[in-house]
Amino acid sequence: MKLNQPILQMHDITKTFPGVTALKSVNFELGPGEVHALVGENGAGKSTLIKILSGAIPKTSGDIFISGNLVEIENPSEAQFLGIAVIYQELMLAPALSAGENILLGRFPRRLKFFIDRKTMFGTARKLTSLLGLNVDLAVPVQLLTIAQQQMIEVAKALSLDARIIVMDEPSAVLTPHELHRLFQVIADLKRQGVSFIYISHRLEEIFRIADRVTVLRDGEVQGTRLISEVNRNQIITMMVGREIQASKNATKKTSRNDIILEVKNLQSEFIPMPIGFKLYRGEILGIAGLVGAGRTELVRAIFGADQKSSGEIFIDGKPVAINSPSDAVKHGLALVPEDRKGQGLLSDLAVFENMTITNLKKLTI
Repeated sequence: MKLNQPILQMHDITKTFPGVTALKSVNFELGPGEVHALVGENGAGKSTLIKILSGAIPKTSGDIFISGNLVEIENPSEAQFLGIAVIYQELMLAPALSAGENILLGRFPRRLKFFIDRKTMFGTARKLTSLLGLNVDLAVPVQLLTIAQQQMIEVAKALSLDARIIVMDEPSAVLTPHELHRLFQVIADLKRQGVSFIYISHRLEEIFRIADRVTVLRDGEVQGTRLISEVNRNQIITMMVGREIQASKNATKKTSRNDIILEVKNLQSEFIPMPIGFKLYRGEILGIAGLVGAGRTELVRAIFGADQKSSGEIFIDGKPVAINSPSDAVKHGLALVPEDRKGQGLLSDLAVFENMTITNLKKLTI
């Protein structure tokens, strides 16, 4: 791929926190109409670099150039003014506002200078969601939409900014294959219009599908930038972890089909109209697949006691158990990592150690 004058250049970006160097002399550039993947293990520095670009945190040292011009990005408003939009893995929506209001938040069209032109606002929002193939009622509070739909609202919000640079941080985490395919189509269309993307993902198959180049970070330092056509999966993984990864000889070890640890029979709830049943064997990973709205989340919530079941039985180690609340589930050795980590999985006002021990306080307190 032959690059023209980069639309973005980040030179020798360093970021230090007390006792920690998060980024060390990082160089990164992005060409016009390019999808540049940024990969690395958790803690490699990807989010820190993006937060500096978005104006969320200041850099300690280094320079940023937009279209060859030196810029100082001191806050998110300045980043937006420069044509930079960021879609964070952590959704940044106003839950009580409608989906349409969230898309144009802070930039509502006006009539008579003082009144919000809601007809124009929803019309513009509808054009953007149609572009993404998203069919939702834009007048409902965004908190009533599924996490996947909220993710697509974030994408529409970024598109509404007419951004030249769009950063996507793990956008596929909650999207179905159909939604992801549509997202990739939108990215391809915008590329042809000269829009550039920084795409962050742990799913390397996505990187090879849409990226032009890939930059690998490890421990806050760049390990290399490669054309995606000149690198393979193992080379990227080696740069990410600093060593070659050998396939485990036990990777294909079969699970015993004699030891059933969990069995669900004829489970139904308000959100699961048809009875569902399955068996989970000890040491097995059982996948539950389906489109958004098919009932995957509702099924595990009913098993965990977060939603009340209307009928059905649950057996653990062959014995029937009554799970009417999450605390009942925890007592029986079940754990749930919910789809909405922030809203349902964490107590954001409490410390990390308090969140880690919240379900086990009786054993840790006197």
